[in-house]
Amino acid sequence: MNESQPPVKKTGIFYTKAPPGVVVMWRDEVMQRYSSVDELVETHVKGMAALEREMERILEAQYRPDPD
Repeated sequence: MNESQPPVKKTGIFYTKAPPGVVVMWRDEVMQRYSSVDELVETHVKGMAALEREMERILEAQYRPDPD
């Protein structure tokens, strides 16, 4: 019995030639396009910093006593 495998969906970071840049794909869908790797890294770093600030805010709110 020959069972066919489902097609592999493209996921990852890929360089593009026209237009030149970088594409982030997830399950065959373009999630984001960047003009360069530098732009991708800069955006990622900013996003991670924002997530860290939000997590710190949430944790502080959980452990800080309620003002009465």
